[in-house]
Amino acid sequence: MITKIQLHNFKIHKDLELKVGGLTLISGQNGMGKSSVFQSLLLLRQSCRVDGVMDGLNLKGDLAQLGVVRDVECQSAEDHNLTISIEQGSDSMVFEFILDVDSLKTFLPTLSGVPISGFAAKSSLFSDDFQYISAFRWGPRKGYERDTDVVERHRQISKMNGECEYAVHFLSHYGREECRPEMLLLSPGEEPNVANRLTDQVGRWMRLISPGVNVRVEATEESFKLRYNFDRPEQTKTSDMTPPNVGFGVTYALPIVVALLSARRGALIMIENPEAHIHPGAQAGLMMLVMRAVKAGVQVMIETHSDHIVNGALVAVAKEPVLREQVSVYYFDRDDRQHVSVAKELEVTADGRIRPQPEGFFDQMNKDLKVIMGF
Repeated sequence: MITKIQLHNFKIHKDLELKVGGLTLISGQNGMGKSSVFQSLLLLRQSCRVDGVMDGLNLKGDLAQLGVVRDVECQSAEDHNLTISIEQGSDSMVFEFILDVDSLKTFLPTLSGVPISGFAAKSSLFSDDFQYISAFRWGPRKGYERDTDVVERHRQISKMNGECEYAVHFLSHYGREECRPEMLLLSPGEEPNVANRLTDQVGRWMRLISPGVNVRVEATEESFKLRYNFDRPEQTKTSDMTPPNVGFGVTYALPIVVALLSARRGALIMIENPEAHIHPGAQAGLMMLVMRAVKAGVQVMIETHSDHIVNGALVAVAKEPVLREQVSVYYFDRDDRQHVSVAKELEVTADGRIRPQPEGFFDQMNKDLKVIMGF
C-alpha cells in the first residue's frame, strides 16, 4: 500500500507531502488542489511503458488529459524539476521530470529512462488491482458498453477518465464470484450459495442507497442493459425500469459498490465525489462499505465535499477506535500570495472527532444555524 505521496512543482503544489492511510479523505474548497493529487497518480499509471520503464510523463492519455507542460508547472516554481515521490512501506520511488522544455509539449521527459518494474510489481497503482472512479462517471443510460480486454483480462470498470463505462459489463462477468466474507452485508450462512455472490451483495448494498431497489443486468450482442425494479408489500415487485427513469443517484453509486465489493486485498481504489446525487443516509451506508473494505485490506482514497462522507469514517472510528490508525483526513487550503496549496492533516481522535477543526472545514451548517436560530 502507498504510505506517502510527495509532489514538487506540480500544478498548485509547490511542495506537498501526504501521509496516506488505508482510507485517505481529501477535502477543501474548490480550486485548492484536491483533484491534482489524484491526477499525479493517474499520470504515473498512464506513463508507465509496457517494458516497465518510465521515460517521461504523458500528459495526454486514457486516464488524464491535463494539456501541455505549462499547464502542469507550478507558477511559484523556483527550479526546473517536477517531482512525484511515492512510498510504500520500506520501498520508495522518486519520479523526476524536466520542466525546462517547450511549454506546449504534451510529454514531460525524465533525465533518463527510469526502470520501475520492480517497484511497480509491488504497487497496485500499476496493476490490475486498481480502480479509478471519477466525478465524470456515466449516469443513467439506455445501454452500457462492452470491452472484453478491459473487463475480462484486466478487471477494470473504466478505461477513459474513470468514467466507469464498463461497470455493468464487470458486474455481469464477475457476478457469480463470491465476495470476501468480511464484505458481506449479511452473514454468509443466511442464504447459502446465494448471498455471497457479487450480484447479490451489490443488490443488498444498493438497497442502502435506494430502499427496495433491485438491480438486474441484461446482456445484448454489443452492450449491456441495466434494469431496476422495486420491492412492494406481499413479496411483489414493480415492473422493470430503465436507469433514466429512476434518477441519477442509484446509477452513480453502482460502480462504487461494484468496485469495493470486488476488490482484492491490497487493491487501490480512487473515488471522486462519492456523494454525488445520493441522500445523506445513503452516503452513510456507502461509507459503511468503504470502511469494511479498508478493514479487509483495500486502500481507498476519496476526494469529497460532503461532511456525511467524512462523518461516515468518523462514526466507524468511534465504534472501532483501532481504525483510527488507518484513517487520514486532510483539509486543503491555499496560500494566496504564492498561489500554492497548503495541506492540513487533521487529527482524528479515538472517539471519532476531529480536533482542532480548522475554519472552513464543513462549518457552513454552524454558520447558517447562527443566522436561522439567532445565536
